[in-house]
Amino acid sequence: MLELPDGNIVLPRPPQNARKVAKGRRNHFTGQTNVGADEESGMDIESYTELQVLLALLARPGTVHVENQVEFSFTAQDGGTNRHFFDFRATKADGSRTAIMVKAAYRFGQAKMREELSYIASKVPKSFADRVEVVTEKNLLPSEIYNSEMMHQMRRPVPDTDAAARQAIRNIRGHVLIRDLVEVIGYGGDGFQALVRLIRSHELKLTRQERISYETYVTRSRYDA
Repeated sequence: MLELPDGNIVLPRPPQNARKVAKGRRNHFTGQTNVGADEESGMDIESYTELQVLLALLARPGTVHVENQVEFSFTAQDGGTNRHFFDFRATKADGSRTAIMVKAAYRFGQAKMREELSYIASKVPKSFADRVEVVTEKNLLPSEIYNSEMMHQMRRPVPDTDAAARQAIRNIRGHVLIRDLVEVIGYGGDGFQALVRLIRSHELKLTRQERISYETYVTRSRYDA
């Protein structure tokens, strides 16, 4: 949902996935989240791991677009035509695409499941995706999950604070402590959230992979000539 300056709201488009996701099931995580610069698109999610993978993909540098429940038709081992719905297909800035299967680690540990997914992956042409990946909860770093969830939670812009944060980082060189930048910005905790948004937009980057905190060192991703 996008809130306009006049107080009106713009609702996101309904999910465009090829397969309908059954939501509201008991004892199973399902839901919907909004993605895009203006949160213009809804996306169905049918497991918590899927949500974590989605947020991690959106937070990674170079990701420009993520689709979910992408239909892929292929020739099955018995000669018939079968369908598989990839949980995500991520497009990078260089145009390369990765088709992603999200599975629980215990399921991917089963030989029959690995054989099935390997066969499907072998049928994927370059016209559909440049590579295929299977992602389980064990493939995501705890710090990456923590940071991507924080970025999603703090994603909505606050114009005055964001402008002050951008001004604060204009002349920095080398590594700077987030705590020091927050003091320069002058908005307290709101300044911290503005810096998280700058990390999310890749205007700032962490000097090492860790949980974002006041004690984290960051540097500018690009420097003016």
